[in-house]
Amino acid sequence: MSTNQLKKIFLIAGEASGDLHGALLIKKLKTLYPDIILRGLGGPLMKAEGVQILHDLTKESVLGATDVFIKYFHFLSIFKRALKDAELFKPDAIILIDYPGFNLRFAKKINNRFPVIYYISPQIWAWGKRRIHVIKKFISHMIVLFQFEADMYRKFSVPATWVGHPLIDEVKPSKPRIELRKELFPQAATGLKVVTLFPGSRKTEVERILPDMLKTAQEIKKCSASGAIQFLLAESSNISAELYDEILNAHGKNLPIKKFENRSYDLLAASDAALITSGTATLETALSKTPFVIFYKTARLTFWLGRWLVNIPFIGLVNVVAGKKIIPEFLQHEIRPELIAKEIFLLLHEEDLRKRMIQDLEDIKIKLGLAGAAGRAAETVVKLLTHS
Repeated sequence: MSTNQLKKIFLIAGEASGDLHGALLIKKLKTLYPDIILRGLGGPLMKAEGVQILHDLTKESVLGATDVFIKYFHFLSIFKRALKDAELFKPDAIILIDYPGFNLRFAKKINNRFPVIYYISPQIWAWGKRRIHVIKKFISHMIVLFQFEADMYRKFSVPATWVGHPLIDEVKPSKPRIELRKELFPQAATGLKVVTLFPGSRKTEVERILPDMLKTAQEIKKCSASGAIQFLLAESSNISAELYDEILNAHGKNLPIKKFENRSYDLLAASDAALITSGTATLETALSKTPFVIFYKTARLTFWLGRWLVNIPFIGLVNVVAGKKIIPEFLQHEIRPELIAKEIFLLLHEEDLRKRMIQDLEDIKIKLGLAGAAGRAAETVVKLLTHS
């Protein structure tokens, strides 16, 4: 296929992180092909980049097997509509972004009728290794974020390109830390310690995790002198303000806490420590070099199935990349606010501990590759299509 024949791409991205990475990829792809026609499933960021969105998957909040089971028929309807649309659209390529439960099934149904490029690999190195056979049979090429993923795919003779992580280019505060602190805390006392709470971007995550984060914040407050601690809550625009207020009223009474929407990187830059939900946010926090701990809580059935199926010792992506536990993890029944508060208190006040963790986080940045990952991913897509 010559370059001037590339006209149409069908994309699928689920959840807020997939929408973000999809939008970054599309922005770079459009610089190479300004008139490209883009269509598929995604969210508001992909829509803003010109994708005709059939359904906004970022609004579909699920966490684990139990939630998926409850919404099975709803997702089946979306799946069938997308499949029919792709078949009628007849794209030059399909790009699947993360979201493996949905996307690998979609690739199987497409059954090699169109080239399928997978951007952001399923975590088969953690669990579900049998999916490698599906990938080998139905995916034309993998574009991956981590070097160890490319190495793994090559062992199974699956074509793969490592481009690095797009977050390298994205995790940047709007202004320096000193200016942010002045803006956010104009009347702050000398020595104020700031802790940010990131309960996730999905409704089910916030419902399960924010109460425990607020209970932990209450314990941190007990350990701190009056006026010496400030909490920040990073809210997601995908979730109603009413839900946050309801949980805050139940568990955050008398806490010195401020709420902010869509300012994650500013909050991290202004913070001395953070409570982070497991997921992409752990890498964002690592790139901000803010000491933190990881929370993970899901439905009991999902958790115990995961314990049985998962092949790695860590849940936090930042620990997986490090190859060792550099960040404390608190999972499910291990979430005990008084113990987590002590961990945070040490991170706030023990300088040697802080320095050691910050150095480990700087090492993570090196492992995530160089800037320009989305551009390299777009170039890979073009190269694959022009030589097919």
